Amino acid sequence: MPPVFPVFVVGVISAPLVKKVLRPVVRGAVKTSVKLAADAKRAAHEVNEGLYDIAAEASAEVLGPKEQPAEEQGQSGKKPRPGAAKAKVNA
Repeated sequence: MPPVFPVFVVGVISAPLVKKVLRPVVRGAVKTSVKLAADAKRAAHEVNEGLYDIAAEASAEVLGPKEQPAEEQGQSGKKPRPGAAKAKVNA
């Protein structure tokens, strides 16, 4: 009759080996998923920028340069203070 090893002895012996093998595999999977998520986020941001540009061009064509709101023309509706640019540079 062959010697019978209890299951827990096999588990205790194989646990360090499995840990050494599985840790790099799991780490690689997590690393790959983080890279994929970053790439997807970057792609979504580029698509959003493209749609924003298209919307800005379309509104410029429809409204014309005189009818655009002040924010879209790059003006806030207020006159800039003479020393405002210097204050921002020195701050």
